[in-house]
Amino acid sequence: MDLVLKDIELFDEIAKKNKIPLEISPLINQIFKDGQSKYGPREWSPNIIKRLEDATGISVLAPSFPSEIIDDEEPQEGFEVLPTGLEKNN
Repeated sequence: MDLVLKDIELFDEIAKKNKIPLEISPLINQIFKDGQSKYGPREWSPNIIKRLEDATGISVLAPSFPSEIIDDEEPQEGFEVLPTGLEKNN
């Protein structure tokens, strides 16, 4: 969840610098901050659905959904993608 919050905050920062009004991402930011406070910063982001399940007492996951998400992909180096027209701030 911490990585989702980082990405949303970066998106919001870019939007504010470019005077782009946002409606949904601030709400997503609040939802993930709440999820992070309830389940921890390193909880897998798909488990944000737990908020709804906890509030309703209803499981919304498919029966075949794994109880634990395992990342078995080999680590690889990332790269930065910059939108056209925006300068990199270092």
